[in-house]
Amino acid sequence: MRWLYFLPLAGLVAYAAYLGWLRGQLPSETEIINRYAAAYLAMAPEGAQPTDCAATSHPDEAIRMIVTCAHPSGLVTTYHVGPRGEALPAPQGPSA
Repeated sequence: MRWLYFLPLAGLVAYAAYLGWLRGQLPSETEIINRYAAAYLAMAPEGAQPTDCAATSHPDEAIRMIVTCAHPSGLVTTYHVGPRGEALPAPQGPSA
């Protein structure tokens, strides 16, 4: 009957393992595009729509995709997204 004392601890360890597994899942491309479209809508001028955003893949493995949102007024917002869905700074070209 002593093993019953460890049952709550075993449940806590199993729950922590489940949360870790969920946290380790990579977001899908759709989730990434929706996340950055929401960020764009929060800062874009009036008239912005989620359909203003589109994504393309990037040949560099350090950049998963580039999400570009083009407002009808001509404002273009570009997000560089890392392998796990994190925002990256725009890559800098060669400097003179």
